[in-house]
Amino acid sequence: MGATNRRVRRAILDILWEEGPLTSSEIATSLASRKGVSGVPRPPSLNALLCKSSSIIPVGKKEVENLVGVKTKHLTYDVDREVVHERGELTYVREPCTMTPSEKARANKCPNCSRTRIFPEGSDQCLSCARIGD
Repeated sequence: MGATNRRVRRAILDILWEEGPLTSSEIATSLASRKGVSGVPRPPSLNALLCKSSSIIPVGKKEVENLVGVKTKHLTYDVDREVVHERGELTYVREPCTMTPSEKARANKCPNCSRTRIFPEGSDQCLSCARIGD
């Protein structure tokens, strides 16, 4: 299950970068059409993956209408765009459980926030600390 979650988490970051803020059901729809993701997690599992990632943040709420016509508000999630300014920087905000073995070998523990991340070239701290000063 670990390899599946790794692929799903990486795909979620890519989807949110490309499509912008989405609800968890919209993310699930995009995941279903993605190559490399064999199965889409159930809604509770998907919400847990979204909430546990420090690089994915809730940015608002969207009103969604179900089949019966009842409207509810769902959280919309997005990549933390204060930290990530371009697609290539997504590798700097990945958690160790999402990294490939070669990325894990390059990762270091940040002295400021104690997160294990790949540091940008020439930097001695993670991208989050460099951009917003955690």
